[in-house]
Amino acid sequence: MNRICYIAITILFIVLFAQCNDTQYPAGKRYYDAYCGNCHMENGEGLSKLIPSLHNSAYLKNNQEELPCIIRNGILSKVADDSDEVQLSMPAHPQLNDIEVLNICNYINNKWGNTFEQINMAEMKARLDACD
Repeated sequence: MNRICYIAITILFIVLFAQCNDTQYPAGKRYYDAYCGNCHMENGEGLSKLIPSLHNSAYLKNNQEELPCIIRNGILSKVADDSDEVQLSMPAHPQLNDIEVLNICNYINNKWGNTFEQINMAEMKARLDACD
């Protein structure tokens, strides 16, 4: 009987601690870490003029409609960053499905000082359909 109680208590602790998470979008964080974090870094700071920071990003704020397209199709253009013009070159991630793109968008939109509205699946699909 004692063994069953110990097992039950252990399972309970595992379940409770597994649910403790410091991020609002845990799936988005996993996808970000896998596909975006190598360049934009775990903390979203990027690499100076090579890879823009996602912290309080004016570019991110001004390009919400294009964000799913940028994640899926990549980008190659010059943009005005907070202090200077930056050449953006981000690889495409065509292997990401709609749910993965949605999770990444919502994660970065609510991390590092960004406070953009959550995107729902219908909005995200419409944005992807509008990609050039």
